[in-house]
Amino acid sequence: MASIDQHKFEPGAMSIIQMGEELIGHPSTAINELIKNGYDADAQNCKVYFHKGETEESSFTLIFDDGTGMDDSTLFGEWLQPSVSPKRKKDATSKIYERNLLGSKGIGRLASMALGKFVTVVSRTESCQNYNWITVGRELFKEDKLLSDIEFPGGNVEDFKELFFNKEYVEERGFKENQELLSILENNDLDNFKRGTLIIIEDFDDAVVKILKNDFLSDSAVFEEASLRKTDFYKSLATLITPINLNAEIQNELLEKNIVDDKKVITTSKEDTFTVDFGINLLPEQEKFDIEWQEIEPIPILSVFDYRVYGKVTSCGDVKGFLSFNRLEDDEFEDSFAIPFNEVIDKSKIGKNEPGLFDDDQENEVKTGEYYFDIRVYDIGEPENRRKLAEKSGFDNINTFRSTFKDFQGLRVSKNGFGVKPYGEENQDWIGLSKARVQDPGKNVSTNQILGYVFFYSPENDELKEKTNREGFQENTAFIQVKNTLKVIFRNLGRKRYNYRLKHGLGRVPSSKHERPDVERFIESIEKSKSVKQAKKRSEKFMKEITTSLDNLEDALTFSERLASLGSGIELVYHEMAQPISNLRTTKSSLDLKKEKIKNEIKEAFLDDIKILNSSTDALTGLRDSLKPAIGRSRRKKFKPYSIFRKVCSLFTKDFNNNSISIKADSQSDSYEIKDFQYPFWIAFLNIINNAVYWIQKTEKPAEIRFQIENGKVIVSNTGPFINEDILDDIFEYGVTARTEKNATGLGLSFTRSILSKNDWQIEAENWEEGPAFIIQKIKEEK
Repeated sequence: MASIDQHKFEPGAMSIIQMGEELIGHPSTAINELIKNGYDADAQNCKVYFHKGETEESSFTLIFDDGTGMDDSTLFGEWLQPSVSPKRKKDATSKIYERNLLGSKGIGRLASMALGKFVTVVSRTESCQNYNWITVGRELFKEDKLLSDIEFPGGNVEDFKELFFNKEYVEERGFKENQELLSILENNDLDNFKRGTLIIIEDFDDAVVKILKNDFLSDSAVFEEASLRKTDFYKSLATLITPINLNAEIQNELLEKNIVDDKKVITTSKEDTFTVDFGINLLPEQEKFDIEWQEIEPIPILSVFDYRVYGKVTSCGDVKGFLSFNRLEDDEFEDSFAIPFNEVIDKSKIGKNEPGLFDDDQENEVKTGEYYFDIRVYDIGEPENRRKLAEKSGFDNINTFRSTFKDFQGLRVSKNGFGVKPYGEENQDWIGLSKARVQDPGKNVSTNQILGYVFFYSPENDELKEKTNREGFQENTAFIQVKNTLKVIFRNLGRKRYNYRLKHGLGRVPSSKHERPDVERFIESIEKSKSVKQAKKRSEKFMKEITTSLDNLEDALTFSERLASLGSGIELVYHEMAQPISNLRTTKSSLDLKKEKIKNEIKEAFLDDIKILNSSTDALTGLRDSLKPAIGRSRRKKFKPYSIFRKVCSLFTKDFNNNSISIKADSQSDSYEIKDFQYPFWIAFLNIINNAVYWIQKTEKPAEIRFQIENGKVIVSNTGPFINEDILDDIFEYGVTARTEKNATGLGLSFTRSILSKNDWQIEAENWEEGPAFIIQKIKEEK
């Protein structure tokens, strides 16, 4: 028998970069990971500080935690063994407070490499006389070597400040002396700690510099201390720690309601506390080397709400909870509800074509375990209600309330008391609420109407496994079950909210200039009124509709004059282009006949001129063809909306090329036909694309404009920034625009809705996961 040898992997040095820097999606994620490590070490306080120095070399970040620290066997042993972690053991808890441990991948320690080129770790336990230290240079691992061949300095030292000024230490570390760092350490009592861990990252990464410039330096002259709460790093830290207190509050409430029997603890000690302080030297009016620590405050989950759904999902997959209605002061109440697991997995109730449904072999096996939810919903699109919410929340004005709400809206996730990124962040519609709202706006809510959390705990919910890059959970069976359960909860909420709003006539004031109050329905409702109070309420609502219609009519008179002039101008240009194009074509033919008679020395230049003439003539012909649907032909005929869309896109060829904008269409686009006027669709596409081209330049995402047909709806979406929520509901009103240029009129989309409405089509705008979407559909006739 031939001999069999044993072999082993010898990882390359680059593997450290790939496990650390390249797996971290955003620098704030790296900070969060280091704070979690401090929490696991039983720290009660973590400090995060950014210092923008006078030179690139003097800039640094420091993260300090007052936890148990690391002795030499830990720092020079376990810490240097990536992907090896004692936290991975079942039911692992911290030594002092028996906290459920947050880290289990064994690579969070490498996250610091996403922040800068040199990482120095200084740590000390109470029993240590000296400080243990190590300095890792990121660039070492970019060499084409085996990991075992890379060495870096470390040891123990009585005064760790020597690492940053003593010539021998500075040369061994491979970086320069840093007097600004020493001044910060000495002036803020960070130069001599009894126990804990201090991480210092020097020579900022470009991504960190970019974020700091955007947050603090772009308009530093008017930066106020209150603005700190709107910066990327502060918001990320606030999102991280907010659920620590919230998880106790929701559990207390569920205990009182007899929804749960026992609390899920994240720590065994009543004295256990955890806070995070943030500092930066870019705040105004600070002493040069004194840090003004700002304690990170939890996200202000508002005490008021219009609707609230909260409860638990059992280990068997059943949902038990309560639905509260606070929308109207004279009709506040709370109902209990229950959704059995067989309804959660019933495809007919969720939608047969919806992605993420259970496979047949998964249907009867619940993977997730018990967890809790607390979601507050707001009728944020109605000005009068926004005013009420602002007053009840204690905000000075509606704009402050709306701005705060916008900063923290969405459905977030917590595990063991800490927030999990990126759920709930600006572009995260992770359970498809916005798409469901497009399908049926009245019976669904979108992410911009909610503030909420889903609470998970160890070991019960450990089948939910975080991705290696700490940007959310893996899409395994457990997480799919969570998403589908939440969809059913929202469907239940949406249906009950819709019925409630319908009953009280909320949000039904006409907004279209072609919509008028229904007099017959009003008279019928008065006749059916059971009391004077009810009749009065219905009369007030009807008078509001009358006033709105009269205001719309007044605006439309001036608006129509402008539209008439615009339409006449387009038709005039279209017809007047015919003669010049004809002349150019005749000239082109004439020159083609004469080109053989031209002498050789000028023939090449002559042929180049003909090519330019040909391309210019073709461009003008194409432009005229693109304008053809815009002249408002007076008869209906069959056409493909996608064909009109492509013609309009051709008007923006230069913009598409300059901004690398691509067009994506679904499989139905080429075959879908309607019989109607082309003109309204040409106008609609022109204004939608014009806006998309403008806004898409302001985002770093891949530039795409998408066309799709869905249940008879024509949808044009793009990957630009979301429409500002403050104007989303009014985006089709005359004069409403988010553009800041002096010539921005807010005319285009208003014209679009007006011309579509006149031809029995309606248009809506929504913020989808990838960006804004415009949905055009036929107005349904009432039976």
